[in-house]
Amino acid sequence: MRYLNLIKTISNWPVYFAHKYNLTTTSPAVFELRGGGRIHVPREVMHEFKEVFFDEAYLCGLPLAVPEGATVVDIGANIGAFSVFAATRFTGARVVAFEPDPVNFAALARNAAEAAGRVTAVEEAIAGQAGTLVFHRGDATGVSTSGSLVRSTGEKITVRAVTLEEAFAARGIATCDLMKMDCEGAEFDILYGASDALLARIRQMVVEIHDQGRGDRTRAAVVAHLVKKGFRVKDGMHHLLWAWRQPQ
Repeated sequence: MRYLNLIKTISNWPVYFAHKYNLTTTSPAVFELRGGGRIHVPREVMHEFKEVFFDEAYLCGLPLAVPEGATVVDIGANIGAFSVFAATRFTGARVVAFEPDPVNFAALARNAAEAAGRVTAVEEAIAGQAGTLVFHRGDATGVSTSGSLVRSTGEKITVRAVTLEEAFAARGIATCDLMKMDCEGAEFDILYGASDALLARIRQMVVEIHDQGRGDRTRAAVVAHLVKKGFRVKDGMHHLLWAWRQPQ
């Protein structure tokens, strides 16, 4: 199924196997999308790209249909793999992608530019509080998948942060049809800090929970919180968590 998804989505799919079997060392790999446009994928995030495009991890078990002209929010967008995927998969979708890491953001902005106006790239962190915050890039020298506002390893930089409520207001997001969140531990402060009114505007979300094993920084605590706020929840692929509001 993974390779069927590859062929279904990418017209120059042999490029993937050239990278998989080290027949080329070119980076980034450039994939032509059957839905239009292309995506540039650095070798260091090929695994994450496969999870999005081949496993369709963020759509597997999708609780609600995504309507035409949907608004999709991508928090922790990295190079924009999910953003580009959503823009090509959902007809007329508007995708707003947030990424604070400047190296990652450069790759995201490049991919957003290839998406013919369907993806808006925003160089901001979504956090529990607004302001200038310390961000740790991890040990990466290039594109990073481990940058975090809450863990303290690797290069330290400062980034602009806004709350989820501020992000929605600034981008004119009245209703979010699908929110994807992978922000390396910041999900706790984001979700706990969001008002009931703001959460009511989110129809469904898929969140990667980075369980810290203590207090309210656990998967079980997030589940309990979201259920209390009116969401139904279920487990997804790769330890993802789906949360959605039953249509009235």
